[in-house]
Amino acid sequence: MTKRLSKAAMFIRDLDARAMPRYSFGEAGAYLGLAESTIRSWFCGMPYGKGHVKSFFPPVLKPAAKDRLSFYDIASAHVLMALKAKGLQPNHMREVVEELKKEFPDSPYPLIGREFSMFGPDVILRKAKTLLNLSESRQLGLKAVITKFLDRIELDANLMAVRFSPLRTQRARGRGFIVIDPQFAYGRPVVKGTGIPAEIIAKRKGSGESEALLARDYRITIRAVKEAVKYFPVQKAA
Repeated sequence: MTKRLSKAAMFIRDLDARAMPRYSFGEAGAYLGLAESTIRSWFCGMPYGKGHVKSFFPPVLKPAAKDRLSFYDIASAHVLMALKAKGLQPNHMREVVEELKKEFPDSPYPLIGREFSMFGPDVILRKAKTLLNLSESRQLGLKAVITKFLDRIELDANLMAVRFSPLRTQRARGRGFIVIDPQFAYGRPVVKGTGIPAEIIAKRKGSGESEALLARDYRITIRAVKEAVKYFPVQKAA
């Protein structure tokens, strides 16, 4: 006899862990290599001005909850980092996102997802060219940076982000050993292909254990150990 699921059980089953609010603004900033104030301004907006003459800059993106971000949120912020890296100001970022919303009205995440994967970068370039009067060479430069950030995001069969390796500096190469995957460690950064939290490795290294020992214990490469330590720098124990 097949047991019927309760409504509550069906609701939980149907939840997408990637859409659940779980990251504080501070955590998101730390994982992406951004200041908490930057992340907060992108999702909550920020006041600006001096004295009694103050205005409010509207948010660029909508957070999953008032004080928490989802995996989809921080993956979207990772794409925004490409625009920030090329010097786009927050007001220009917001206009780009608004343009994407017009192009993909049915997408709850205009910077990630099926429509964005297929057409989004071209929409960004077209809007950025209008906003900033970009030359052809600068357009190519922006496209290259966008591609570099997008290459760090892995997609599922529906072309939705499933995990990504934060590109915290434009000089970083490869796909990265440290990934954020909602299926492991409650969405905290882990060594790719494992459920091993990068922060645990970094703490053990900070306590004086060698990279070779950690690589043996976790059955990972020394390079992966180095990346974990680099991701979560910890002072050595006295």
